[in-house]
Amino acid sequence: MTLFKKKESDFLHTDYFVLLLILSLGGAGYFFFISRPMLQAGVVVATCLLYIIWAIIHHLKEGDFHYKIILEYVLIAFLAIALLLTLIFRT
Repeated sequence: MTLFKKKESDFLHTDYFVLLLILSLGGAGYFFFISRPMLQAGVVVATCLLYIIWAIIHHLKEGDFHYKIILEYVLIAFLAIALLLTLIFRT
């Protein structure tokens, strides 16, 4: 019996903590650069790219990596980019 054996749920908690960190930093960056639209747009795109990379790594670790799942993450990221860039450059 090992006292320090990692459980599968420990890895899931770490994965979702990393996702929360990515999205939180992206949101903070969005509001931090509120007066600089180009930097705001850069933060949006970088956050979405990190979101897609996180999804690929997460599903590879889980063993359920499938191109349809990744396509879903990519489409959600592009939707977020389109929506947020429209809000940033609405003038």
